[in-house]
Amino acid sequence: MCSQGASVQGVLENQHTDFGQRFNEMRKKKHLVDCSFSVDEDVYHCHKLILSAASPVFEAMFYGALAEMQTVQIADINSRVFERMLDYIYVGAVDFDGIQNIEELLELYYCAEKYMIDSLHEKCVNYFGKNIKPNNVLKILDIAYRMNLDDIIYSCMCVLKHFFSSGMSLSNIILERSHHLSKNCVDLILEDNFDVKDNIICMIRAWCITECEQNRLEINSDSMKTVLQDIELPDTLKDTIVGCSFTNFTPIAGDNTGWIPVHRIHYKAVSPLIIGDEMDFEVNISTNRFIVIKSLSLNSRLLPQLKVSEVRQETYTEKLTVEISSKHSNDRKKIYHKEHLICDVAFNDSLQLSLTEQIVFFPDVIYTIRIKWDPDSLGYEYPRSILSAYGKCKQLMVNFSENMYLQNSGSILNGIVCNLYK
Repeated sequence: MCSQGASVQGVLENQHTDFGQRFNEMRKKKHLVDCSFSVDEDVYHCHKLILSAASPVFEAMFYGALAEMQTVQIADINSRVFERMLDYIYVGAVDFDGIQNIEELLELYYCAEKYMIDSLHEKCVNYFGKNIKPNNVLKILDIAYRMNLDDIIYSCMCVLKHFFSSGMSLSNIILERSHHLSKNCVDLILEDNFDVKDNIICMIRAWCITECEQNRLEINSDSMKTVLQDIELPDTLKDTIVGCSFTNFTPIAGDNTGWIPVHRIHYKAVSPLIIGDEMDFEVNISTNRFIVIKSLSLNSRLLPQLKVSEVRQETYTEKLTVEISSKHSNDRKKIYHKEHLICDVAFNDSLQLSLTEQIVFFPDVIYTIRIKWDPDSLGYEYPRSILSAYGKCKQLMVNFSENMYLQNSGSILNGIVCNLYK
């Protein structure tokens, strides 16, 4: 009996879908249509009864006291989006995957609100709830704010609060320049996040950089003060944002004590790095906190094979160049370039390469560290291992990623030594 009931229900659902498709075909073939809409340069012919059954706004438009008899002009909706709404009214389904961009998706939500189509409104809200991610949340929030889409704004703010509480700054997304956040949205974010932490400071600083670029201002302290002028932030925080640099920060402890070693987990050894086959080594690093880098932990050179007559050496002198670049979009900005000469390095050991300047890493920005050897190192070998993609301690996490084309070749970078900065 139950299976028979389920079968009947399935037949009814199929009939409902089939009827919707048939009605939609009638619309597209302009069969028995009795109303029309002009959107952009397109005209859509429809059926008053079907539209009125889906929307009280259409019901008032066609059957109310001020019923419209001529072609209805639509000036605030894209023609593709309007037709997608008509397809939903007639068929009862919406193809979210076929929507080209966020703007169209938000406009479809706007249609649902404007014409009070509750089921479409609910589907749009549910879709946004499942698909708001770090790389699109700011763009969705900004457009939704300009369109006064309250439900979407609320969803975005909830997601942002979660991101910020987990230490994410989204500064790398802003610096990608795919969408520039309006000042009003920045104020809205700050208004909802009373506890301004270092990751939010980093986000505001990234916004200041892109705001200067938008207004064709040179990126310097004076320009950043100008764009921050109307932002609702205490002056002390504004000074912190303007004063952010790669080498000018105050450590949390007030001095340079409390350095934190961040080690990667060793999985297995692989073939060594042979200088000559490769003359440099590159790794990308990002972190979830403001940190200052003191030193890099590298593998030292393998002991070369000795002839019987040669005297065994316990140490050697390491000569290499270290480059550190900040990376966003396709741009790189070199922030450190120094040649290092380290004496009395033990073979088959680890090497702590101390930087001559303490370099600040901003949250969520990708930094590239490049180690380069000169021709004097030709033929020497350095052990490599497959290591974990992150190192962490109680206060922070650091992500590591070697060259994507050589990721199976292993790494010579075992970790870093750093300190937290505010």
